[in-house]
Amino acid sequence: MTIKVTLQTKKGRCIRREYRTYIRAIQGIKRWFEGNQGIAMVYQPNKPPTVYRNQTELPVIDTGNKTNFYQTKKWLALRVDVLAKSDKRCAICGASKDDGVTLHVDHIKPRAHYPHLALERSNLQVLCEPCNLGKRDSDL
Repeated sequence: MTIKVTLQTKKGRCIRREYRTYIRAIQGIKRWFEGNQGIAMVYQPNKPPTVYRNQTELPVIDTGNKTNFYQTKKWLALRVDVLAKSDKRCAICGASKDDGVTLHVDHIKPRAHYPHLALERSNLQVLCEPCNLGKRDSDL
């Protein structure tokens, strides 16, 4: 689905842009209104065109200030600690770095289903990459 946007300044200059998502289109229009005056027309498939005359008419888009859990200081510190205190072997197959595998710190009960256990040491185990990818979001 492509969202088409036409931006027209008060002097009559037109710019046409395409966006992959509605959210990106609104964000682009918001940036345009920060330095320009005019109108913005949004064309979505199977919907009538929408016209915005200024930034205040734009819908509020909640982008959800989401943090990447795996980049947080708490997770990184816990991960290093778990790896340091492990026997440096996969809990499922026993493979180690000496076997050429990459070791991961895995959530036994997946974060997606048990977010309250995300930073619980008792819910973590060391797995090699193939076992971790094979396990996916199950709690074997």
